[in-house]
Amino acid sequence: MPIIEQPVLEYDSDHLYAYRLNHHFTPGLRGKLRLLAALIPTATGIGSLFQAIATLDDQCSYRPPGRVIDCNGCQMHLQTAGTGGPTVVLEAGLGGMSAAWGWIQPETAHFCRVVSYDRGGLGWSGPDSAPKSAILAAQRLHTILVCADIPPPYVLVGHSMGGLFIRVFADLYPHEVAGMVLLDAVHPDQHLRSTAISTHMRTGFCFLETIPLLTLLGYVRVAGIFNVWAEGLPEQQAAEARSFLSTYQHLKTTRDESRAWETICGEVRGSRKQFNFPVAVVTAAMGALPGHPELQRELAFLSDDSAHFAVSGADHVTLVTRKEYALCAVAAIRYVVEKVNTR
Repeated sequence: MPIIEQPVLEYDSDHLYAYRLNHHFTPGLRGKLRLLAALIPTATGIGSLFQAIATLDDQCSYRPPGRVIDCNGCQMHLQTAGTGGPTVVLEAGLGGMSAAWGWIQPETAHFCRVVSYDRGGLGWSGPDSAPKSAILAAQRLHTILVCADIPPPYVLVGHSMGGLFIRVFADLYPHEVAGMVLLDAVHPDQHLRSTAISTHMRTGFCFLETIPLLTLLGYVRVAGIFNVWAEGLPEQQAAEARSFLSTYQHLKTTRDESRAWETICGEVRGSRKQFNFPVAVVTAAMGALPGHPELQRELAFLSDDSAHFAVSGADHVTLVTRKEYALCAVAAIRYVVEKVNTR
């Protein structure tokens, strides 16, 4: 590239930018850039059209496997299996949905009734414009359990961020909860007490800020960015999860829940610190960040009647999605159910 003389000093920044463009780019290169500028909106238009068509096709292919119940104007999807009490209620983590329980729900149904559902805006549930909070999530869940005629007592099972929601549920409805299982659950102070966890979360939440737009442009679907969250599930549930993990509404809600992180953790800190029912803590041992094992051990002190299990080989996601690890989670659920039934 030829050396260009410096422009005179009275050029302002806009003139300097134009000067450099005109002198550094040959006519051929300028033409290619104009072509690229024309292709960008064309490509984004094609991506948006592809996303819209694929989403409509998925809506026809993957129908709700359970019931859709009106919950104060929000259409909530709920799926039940099995018989007998106490009823196990499954609460998914950030970005999770009922399909994520593809191994755990049917296996749990062998020994009791079990319920999975989708929070507003996730999975087959309709959009929920209310501000995200653990209290609202708990109230919504309680309402649909009542509307679906699913009486207590309940054993609450929460994976990841779902562990925060069920703790608030137990605080609001203490006489209806008989036990709890925390599956690699979030500790409300983890981002305050572990630099590694804080950095990891901050990076992930920043990434989520860009996801709704990338979803509308079809990039998330084509790249399969979140497909790893579905790997290992039974074929049907894996396909359902992959579908919703590339839809705008589901991922926008995921981002909105991440924005409410401090609110949700604050609600948990303000809830009761001790429960009078059995609690099982199940920790994924693979890939744990510094501080995570210690925080998990603290969760076991939520009850005087508690047990702590570590699952070697399982990471935060595969604890639920891989059959061999999901069966360990089922064993913990059975442990608590049997504890409740012998009290």
